[in-house]
Amino acid sequence: MSGKYRKEKDCLNCGHQVESHFCSYCGQENIVVKEDALHMVVHAVSDYFHFESKFFGTIKPLLLQPGLLTQKYVAGKRASYLHPIKLYIFISIVFFLVTLSGNEKKKTEQKRQTRSLSKDSVDKAQQTEVKTKAGNFDILGKINEKVQEERQKSDSVHATNIIQLDAVRDSTVAAYEKRQLALPENKRDGFIEKYFNKKAIMLNHSEDANKKVEENLLHNIPKLMFILLPLFALLLKLVYIDKKKYYFEHLIYSFHIHSAIFLAVLISTFITWAVGHIYDISSITFTLCLFYIAWYIYQSLRTFYKGNVGGTLLRYFLLLICYTILLTITVLIGIGVSTVMI
Repeated sequence: MSGKYRKEKDCLNCGHQVESHFCSYCGQENIVVKEDALHMVVHAVSDYFHFESKFFGTIKPLLLQPGLLTQKYVAGKRASYLHPIKLYIFISIVFFLVTLSGNEKKKTEQKRQTRSLSKDSVDKAQQTEVKTKAGNFDILGKINEKVQEERQKSDSVHATNIIQLDAVRDSTVAAYEKRQLALPENKRDGFIEKYFNKKAIMLNHSEDANKKVEENLLHNIPKLMFILLPLFALLLKLVYIDKKKYYFEHLIYSFHIHSAIFLAVLISTFITWAVGHIYDISSITFTLCLFYIAWYIYQSLRTFYKGNVGGTLLRYFLLLICYTILLTITVLIGIGVSTVMI
């Protein structure tokens, strides 16, 4: 019981007749609106533990019985389990929070080490600077002679060659635009090519821009993964076209398998962190996690799609190749979008 039930039998949400404690039309519970503080707390806690019991009831078959949860859910046994999209969203939020925060910690540590190393290198450079100055004068003299020779050679080069050399010297957007104007109109870059060339010049000569692209990409990864899921389901539809399954069945499998992989990585990360205070087992947990994921995908394919060993392995490797291509394209799109955003 979530609260005090109303004596009236009209649903406050949709107005339909309520036969029992829940409206058969919209599903709202027929409880008194003006509940006291105790009932409000009880209601919230019961909802929380209802979610918790569903969550842990879903996690067990998800991790330990690959493919079975999808099989049950498609068959209609859904009341005891979390909706696949809700499950994925919850696990992916935790997954990306943990992985992205871990990435930020690594960056902070690298910056600290870089500062320490740069300080030491400055001290060493100051000690050796005096010793090298005399030798540098001789080297500079030789370089100057070489430059003079190259200048004499370059004077005889045709004007078209100078334009080609300038292409390498596009150190700024202004220099690139100047070189484009010097070219014949039919040889100039198109609108899209020009846009991305300018972005590339900016990235090559701006450390802040590179960092911004990286940050944008990291923030876009969860969105890109959510877009990748229906594409993976479409890939499953094509690979298992002979199984006569509906697209939504492949989509449910897609949500479940990605949830399981994210959860396996999270558990592996937690174990590595917990034991890491005593001994570094990162290489062991990484290897075990990799083997588990490989086994999980194979086993879930066999269970849900009911294939034999040879057929499942063949489709497994086909899926792996196609998914790698799909993931690469998605990442490239993510980099392109992240670049546009700066």
